[in-house]
Amino acid sequence: MKTITIVLILLSQQLLFSQGGWEVIYTGESIYGAFYKDISFFNEQTGWVLTQSDVRKTTNGAQNWIKHDLSKGYYTAMTCSQFLNKDTGWVLVGKYLNFTSNGGANWTILDSSNLNIIKGMYFLNINTGWYCGRSGTVYKTINGGRNWLELNSGTTNNLNAISFTDSNFGVCGGDWGTIIWTTNGGLNWNNFTDNYINFFTNVKFFDNQTCIVTGTGSIIYRTTDRGTTWQPHFTNLLIQNAIELNSANTGYIFGSPNAFLRSTNSGINWEQLSSNSLISQVYSASITPANTFWCAADSGIIFNSTDNGNSWNIAYRDYITKEDLKSVYFVNQLTGMATGTRGILLRSTNGGINWDYQHLGTIYTLNSIQFVNSETGFVAGAESYNFGIVFKTTNRGNNWQQVYRDSMQLISMHFINPSTGWCAGNYRSIIKTTDAGVSWNKTTITTTPQLNYIYDLFFINENTGFIGSNGMYKTTDSGLNWYRVLINVTQSIQFIGNTGFAVTSAAGNFMKSTNTGENWVSYPTGGSYRGDLFFINTETGWVNTPNIIRKTTNGGLNWNIQNTDNNSIPANSLFFINENYGWAIGNDGSIMRTTNGGIGISPISTEIPRQFYLHQNYPNPFNPVTKIRFSIPPSAEANRRIVSLSIYDILGKEITVLVNENLKPGTYEITWDAANYSSGVYFYSLLTNEFTQTKKMVVLK
Repeated sequence: MKTITIVLILLSQQLLFSQGGWEVIYTGESIYGAFYKDISFFNEQTGWVLTQSDVRKTTNGAQNWIKHDLSKGYYTAMTCSQFLNKDTGWVLVGKYLNFTSNGGANWTILDSSNLNIIKGMYFLNINTGWYCGRSGTVYKTINGGRNWLELNSGTTNNLNAISFTDSNFGVCGGDWGTIIWTTNGGLNWNNFTDNYINFFTNVKFFDNQTCIVTGTGSIIYRTTDRGTTWQPHFTNLLIQNAIELNSANTGYIFGSPNAFLRSTNSGINWEQLSSNSLISQVYSASITPANTFWCAADSGIIFNSTDNGNSWNIAYRDYITKEDLKSVYFVNQLTGMATGTRGILLRSTNGGINWDYQHLGTIYTLNSIQFVNSETGFVAGAESYNFGIVFKTTNRGNNWQQVYRDSMQLISMHFINPSTGWCAGNYRSIIKTTDAGVSWNKTTITTTPQLNYIYDLFFINENTGFIGSNGMYKTTDSGLNWYRVLINVTQSIQFIGNTGFAVTSAAGNFMKSTNTGENWVSYPTGGSYRGDLFFINTETGWVNTPNIIRKTTNGGLNWNIQNTDNNSIPANSLFFINENYGWAIGNDGSIMRTTNGGIGISPISTEIPRQFYLHQNYPNPFNPVTKIRFSIPPSAEANRRIVSLSIYDILGKEITVLVNENLKPGTYEITWDAANYSSGVYFYSLLTNEFTQTKKMVVLK
């Protein structure tokens, strides 16, 4: 037993210096629907884009954007926008119509109590415009939007998009297959109903006779006689969000990732063009007179093309992705990948600082990724409850090929060598390969009670393996038979030799076995049930709980909060290359990394202290988290002495070590979570070979 009276302790020297724990690379964007709503470019440099919260302008080809935070009143949603040229345009924010005629230098608010129901807007010129909206609403203005006259549309369905080719002929598309058109400026409207009941969101004119309407589904409707008749055209593009014409009057329709449509005969025929570099769903498009294509796409990306869509470049990106990230794996300290929902696969070649998209040509959720050597890796995924898929790469993720597809959802995967691996998910089934994914054999697990989802699996060798489900199950005959070794829901499993670790739904959360999984002991981590863990040896590992990553250096006996500078993410998956380099990924595209093992100490001042000092913890008393601040003078660095900060109970027993390392001079702060300790008096001591100070604190629950 160690006591607080024993202060001269021989400590081995370390040369690792604290750098602040975890670094948040992407905080995660909780964005529902389109981040971008409208985009308009008038030359190769100048354009506007509407987001969910502001309107932005660029004058250098999308390299930089200036945000315009317009008057919102009570309503804050950006609804729609239209620009006649680079200087003149309207932006609707809630019920406030904002107008500029000098490129956004000044904005005039055109207020109307009816504007909060707008869904689509179109101005023919500086004076004449129309808008459409909920419950069949259509209004017209002849003074630039200062006053509006209500028109009788003849429908009560929501109307989403409106356009006019001249002052008389206009078309409006809406919900439940609704298309209405007028030939007298909106005084009277005619109605056409699509029998396939699509929801129309786009209207575009080729000339004063020809108009096309698109939306959900894969149908394009076209009229060539000013609305008298409407003809359907069926395509393979399920999402059709944007229609644009280039200077040659060639039409393009954008929407679904990796593909768009082109018509060279005024919409009579449409051909589908593929583009592997236009990887995101497009919400809005614009084509300049010089034929530069601009697309505002999913995950806050603006693409452009200067060769009529044959190739695409990412001109600007607001955030990495809004998809939930499920699994992360690094081949080495620099190269790693993360997978997630809707087929998202991100790749980094600089240690996780920057990430680029890759696309596997699927919208399946990619739940698990693992590399079996520096070049060969596998990804397992699922589509809803019904289908599973496995991809393989042999060149470090540059190219991927599908090696398995079946009617079972795949959630987890584990390979023990380049040839032998397993995948599992639902339907109580496991698939196995012994030839590096060339062929797969499926077996059904028969246990009592029956399994739910298989959340995780881990094999120690060809014969001995474990699955986590509504308990933990073990096999010693390569999966032919299974028996239950834990009764609690088990979500994450890892073994290092005969020592096993698991995260379960038990009160202790963290479970450990030292006899190849036959018996398990529960250790409290201090956090609620979450799901993932990663150990680099039998003593050092991490678990994640909501917004907090905890670390142990004594095999799970004690756990310390990893400080993320109050800017953490709810991690779904953890991965470490060694004791220092690790990564965490989570929902809404959130990513963190550490280069020092997530030490958990934050330097809070650049001022160099003159002496050692241990501050009083705050708050005090506390329940259950407190912060401890201490100062290290230059003499500590000169002497290369380890600094230790430990917690003791009222009997003088050391219950946890918060710090045990070399620190650069400065003032530091660390968090201690006493969730697993009872109310009472505790002591904390700062110890070096030349200084000792102890203070008292109180846990009050």
